[in-house]
Amino acid sequence: MNLRQNYASVNDKRLYRRKVNPNLVGMNTQFMNNSISGNRILQNKNEYENVMVENNVLPHPGLKSTLINRPYKLVLYKNINQTTDSQVFTLNESLKDVVSVKLVNCLINTTEATASDFLVLKINEIKKNISTSGSNNFNDSFAIIDIDEIDSKIYKNNGTYEDIKYFDPPLNSLNKLTFSVYGNGGATELDGDTAKTFTIKLELIVETKEKLRVY
Repeated sequence: MNLRQNYASVNDKRLYRRKVNPNLVGMNTQFMNNSISGNRILQNKNEYENVMVENNVLPHPGLKSTLINRPYKLVLYKNINQTTDSQVFTLNESLKDVVSVKLVNCLINTTEATASDFLVLKINEIKKNISTSGSNNFNDSFAIIDIDEIDSKIYKNNGTYEDIKYFDPPLNSLNKLTFSVYGNGGATELDGDTAKTFTIKLELIVETKEKLRVY
């Protein structure tokens, strides 16, 4: 190498050496694995990017994130103890561009003289199930609520049946849920009259087109 030159000739044999080349100090310091002597081979793209970040060659990429449809959790409760009670859940705000509504949990306690095997829950805004003619309100119902405690007449559906309604195209707006409950195999509506009163707790996940960033 000519010391008067600030560069090395391509014919300089000292550039072509096994082991670490002291003439490539920058490469040596940036890419040397401090845990072992000498340079190391970067095995994959992730390892390469990690080394770049560690040695301030590339900026840190920050937290990784993704966009999902924004979910809203609805928790609703109503005591229907007379026929004049409105069987409607009115939401505090309208949810726009709804793409799906999923049942998370439903708990119903009735005053029936005799417990039914199950209850049929219908929601006018969320018609989902298809059945046969003369099927006692199964058709267009949203969910079946099974008996959980016979003596106390408590019915429960904790989402195990994957009761979910999809909207394509998305539902423009959802601001209320008009519901009705049927016992006796779906034949008798529980309307708040004597022996037909009930309480209902309903938990739903409403998914909208609105985007939410999650990390």
